[in-house]
Amino acid sequence: MTLPYLTDDCILYILQSFQNNRSTLFNCLLVNRFWCKSTIPLLYANPFANITEKNLSIILTLIFCFNEEEILQLKNQLELNQIDNINLDEEYKPLFEYPKFLEKYDFFTVNSVINNSLESYCSVSHGKIYYSIPIFHKSILRQCRNLKQLDISSHVFDKHWFKNFNVQNFSSNLTKLDLLTLSFYLRGEGIENEFLNNISTLCLNLRKLIVKFPEIVREMIPDNLFSVTTFEIVCTIIQGQNRLKIFKLENCYSLLNNILLSLEFQKDSLVNIDFTNSNFKEVNFNSFNNLYNLKYLRFEKCKGLIPDQCEILKFASFKLKKLLFVSNIWSADVTSSMVKYLGASLQRLLIENPPIENISIYCLNLIFLKITIDDHFDSSVVPYFRNLRTKMLNFNVLFYDTNFFLSLANSIPINIKEISIYIYFRNPNKFLRIKEFLENCHNNFELINIGLNLDLKLLKVVSDYIERSNNSLKIFGMMKLDKKLKLEESKLLNIIKSKGVKIMEFDSIHSVYNVCKG
Repeated sequence: MTLPYLTDDCILYILQSFQNNRSTLFNCLLVNRFWCKSTIPLLYANPFANITEKNLSIILTLIFCFNEEEILQLKNQLELNQIDNINLDEEYKPLFEYPKFLEKYDFFTVNSVINNSLESYCSVSHGKIYYSIPIFHKSILRQCRNLKQLDISSHVFDKHWFKNFNVQNFSSNLTKLDLLTLSFYLRGEGIENEFLNNISTLCLNLRKLIVKFPEIVREMIPDNLFSVTTFEIVCTIIQGQNRLKIFKLENCYSLLNNILLSLEFQKDSLVNIDFTNSNFKEVNFNSFNNLYNLKYLRFEKCKGLIPDQCEILKFASFKLKKLLFVSNIWSADVTSSMVKYLGASLQRLLIENPPIENISIYCLNLIFLKITIDDHFDSSVVPYFRNLRTKMLNFNVLFYDTNFFLSLANSIPINIKEISIYIYFRNPNKFLRIKEFLENCHNNFELINIGLNLDLKLLKVVSDYIERSNNSLKIFGMMKLDKKLKLEESKLLNIIKSKGVKIMEFDSIHSVYNVCKG
């Protein structure tokens, strides 16, 4: 009888299904030469992920892939610091050029792995190995040919740390980039701008671009610390992309208008924009309005925006699906205006101390609403919850008065089928407030997710709600499901489950509601 035969394509497909299971892939290496040759690219696509103290041997693999010049440089550095734990004289040729398979390079992750590995093998402090680390970075970046994701810091271009780096050769390896993160920390140096210019001509098919300017600019001289030339090249990179879909910007305190003008070049493809810690003072949204494919918009820790600037958004060509506001430093009127002009098409909204009246009037297509409440929340607006048009409602409560939960319970409309409540601070009255809510809210919830630990008191409240709701409840989430249950708790939990209610850990359900964070 002939044994079944799998084609090479089938084997490759099977191996790819284990991409995130490194232990299984390591076993696959031993099957035969073909399996080994096919598995290595998968293992070394992102070899720095999930590195622990038990598998720091990657440092030796990298050294084996050094060329003669890099070996000599490392020898000199180790000798200068009287480190002799690593044998660099052993002649060993690796089976593969491992760095060439690298698809993801995150400077900060790689830096940490190299540092920890050297410290572990050499048993020395970070200070002694500091100037050995760049040799590893240069070697990796010299050899990689298949990078798709690059997260790179301007530290790489520090002439005092990264000498004799061939920027042109490195840049020519980046034509396959899909995701690029540029993190700037210093005034633009010549080598940094050379790299950026190369990126602007070679990397034209980015799907996602993240730009992080120096945060220190906020506290120091805003326009003098960072090179305007570098800023202009970044704008050129944005403009030159063929199909940019996602753009994220951090720490932009000036020239934001230039960024928005550049983004207009991507109006045919841009879907997601994320602004973090940026200043919108005197920013004009005219060009922003033309991004007709925009679906997701996020503002976090932003400032400088006033209601008058938002008026132009009434003419926006795009129809947002998701809008997020997180810890912004501007008046409530700004948020209200954005909700008014952008709310009609929204399906998901994450917001702090929300303008509930505006949401109930202008956001008629909501599926999910996540609300954070702090001590600035005006409890008098709670009755407007009755007019909300959404199915899922999520509360993160940082502060509340004693009447909040009772008022909320009486104001939740029956169209809201799923609710999640988490109270962030320790308070002996947490349970009483939640009990008060569940005893007074409507009886049509299909999912209730409460950030309280499993105990007998909470189970009794859940059981009472199920009886009152005629078994409409399908899922209940709570915390500490792995605790050792007492006999009464176990009995009541089994009774609840027998009524068709699925009990889930609070965090697992909570993640469902965090879809707006992405």
